Amino acid sequence: MNRYKDHLYIIPEDDRDRQLAQGFRLYDQVNTQRIQIMPPAGGWANVLAQFQTEYVQQLRQYPLGRVVLLIDFDGDYGNRRGRFGTDIPVDLRERVFVVGARETPEELKRELGQSFEEIGKSLADACYRGVDGHWGHDHLRHNDPDRHRLVRDVKPFLFQ
Repeated sequence: MNRYKDHLYIIPEDDRDRQLAQGFRLYDQVNTQRIQIMPPAGGWANVLAQFQTEYVQQLRQYPLGRVVLLIDFDGDYGNRRGRFGTDIPVDLRERVFVVGARETPEELKRELGQSFEEIGKSLADACYRGVDGHWGHDHLRHNDPDRHRLVRDVKPFLFQ
């Protein structure tokens, strides 16, 4: 990935989140040259720690980069999102997005009856077409503020 062009990193909490991200990346309208999915961090706290130790400096060095922190909110959206909001440096907040299932990806998968990758593709399709789609589901609706910012910011370079 060329760091001197607009690009997006996704840091998934665990393998299920990685599969969701992989499905998003596999959507046929996504420019795969501009998106990179990192290995699972091993927990939401590790996503935040990895972001702080590796990506804060990188975002400051490469101003065309963005980061999605893909976590499970485990039924505690307000507190967990608040923690991330506090720990993301003010100068980077416009380029960092915190999204994830209200509970866990497993519950989302069970309710939607699709694989993680299929869900990811559906989420990418909704972003591409500018509709809510699965984003409107009870397990994902809380992401609307970050999702709307994300789509507005990355759609020009991420979708073909």
